[in-house]
Amino acid sequence: MRITVCTSADDCYACNIVTSALVRSFTAAQVTHGQLAPGEGGDCPVWINPPDDVSADLAKVLQSGGKAIVLGRIGPAVAESLGLQWSAPVEWPLEWEACPIDPARHHDESPAAIHYGGPHPLARLAPNVTRPLCRFDFADEWNNLGFGRIRLDGSAWSVQSAVAIGDAAPLARLDAPGGASFTYAAVRDTAAGSVLWFNRPVGPVDSLEWRIVESFLADHRAGELPCWPCLGEIPADYDGAVCARLDCDEAVASSGQLFELYQDHGLPLSLALLTGQAIEPADIGLLRKLIAAGGSVVSHSVRHEPNWGGSYERACVEAAESRRWFDRNLLEATPVRYAVSPFHQNPPYAVQALADNGYEGFVGGIIANDPEYLLGRAGRVPFVSRPLVSLSTQCMLHGDCYARGGNSIDVYRESFDQHLAARATFGYLDHPFSPRYQYGWSDEATRLAVHGELIAHIGKRPEIWWANLSDVLDFLRQRDAARIQVGANDQLSVESPAGARKPFSIHWKGRQFAH
Repeated sequence: MRITVCTSADDCYACNIVTSALVRSFTAAQVTHGQLAPGEGGDCPVWINPPDDVSADLAKVLQSGGKAIVLGRIGPAVAESLGLQWSAPVEWPLEWEACPIDPARHHDESPAAIHYGGPHPLARLAPNVTRPLCRFDFADEWNNLGFGRIRLDGSAWSVQSAVAIGDAAPLARLDAPGGASFTYAAVRDTAAGSVLWFNRPVGPVDSLEWRIVESFLADHRAGELPCWPCLGEIPADYDGAVCARLDCDEAVASSGQLFELYQDHGLPLSLALLTGQAIEPADIGLLRKLIAAGGSVVSHSVRHEPNWGGSYERACVEAAESRRWFDRNLLEATPVRYAVSPFHQNPPYAVQALADNGYEGFVGGIIANDPEYLLGRAGRVPFVSRPLVSLSTQCMLHGDCYARGGNSIDVYRESFDQHLAARATFGYLDHPFSPRYQYGWSDEATRLAVHGELIAHIGKRPEIWWANLSDVLDFLRQRDAARIQVGANDQLSVESPAGARKPFSIHWKGRQFAH
């Protein structure tokens, strides 16, 4: 049983992104891709921007006990097969997706939004009933709820087709100013088949809404239609996973009080270290103490340059020189395999440079840039010549956002709760409290109290894996090497990599298995 991504050569960009997302959820053993060939494909074809002659193949899926996924632009015949009502192409007003900044507001968001709802159970898996096309919690930089930006510019990240619901089951609609409304996601169920459609060539890859795709393939109509086992993002013996981090661009020793707070709670803290700053013996001492207490220290480059220096060559220098610093000064953190991207910027050449210089994973996804690496499900990334994993953690516990939100941690509670429901790793970060810049915190005591409040909220839930960043990325690498397949007589076959330290969680047909 295979999931096959079917595209034309014009859609290879979206194909890479969608194929990587499916591999993150279903492993490489169950996912393949190829050129669009009507009438061919795997047991579950995934069509991106299909031509209208695919409607005949969709009809076969719906008549023969199969499943399919359609993503992006559709024409009249495919729309009819999907149970949708097609209308003429429209040009989307770009102001619908615009997100002007006003620091006086709680946060900034676009006037157009996606609304999930309806009786179909898949609609209830969306983390937000209402999700704006764009949201910023600070300037035009990050979104503490973690999702990416839905565009209206015709790109792979854009809504594509002006359609209304027919006899399909609606999952979500796009509502815009002036009362405009279009279908964004729907499911067509017949007695003998089912098709899921998202009005975007990359689907929901950059948000926790990816759970809808996972559940459609792994659970929907189990017992009637084929289902593909899905590999969970967190270990089987936990209900949730949390990773707290400081990005140490300067003033390393000022991390001491936060480190002590986490240590007092028995929790690990991770540091991403900019190695080109002045690092004193006291800083090294703190880093060693943190590692000994169960934390981790990873690279944050050498100079914190935008876009890793602006070229593949500069990114290689940053990656290599940072590793050499660790080899000379902090052997406890070597070999350095992981990095946090400066400014959370990840142009594909920089990701390739990390891979070519011995790195095996990175953190970087953010709504402001490089959407290829904002992942709704952590794991393998696209556009790199060897397997490389990533975890997107754009939730920033900064005083700026805390004050803007009325001195409340409500948005952080909400973000954690959504990640917990999605069984996704909740990562959040802060920065050192330096004389130059305090990230909006009024004083250290307030910051410690706010971190303590979030720790207390997370602590209300049992079975949470509090992990350092290296351990999280280690697990994701081991998970990426796993292989799952369904054999004859519906037998589940799981191939685990040698040395895997924690059991994998597998979701299939409404049940969870540990392996």
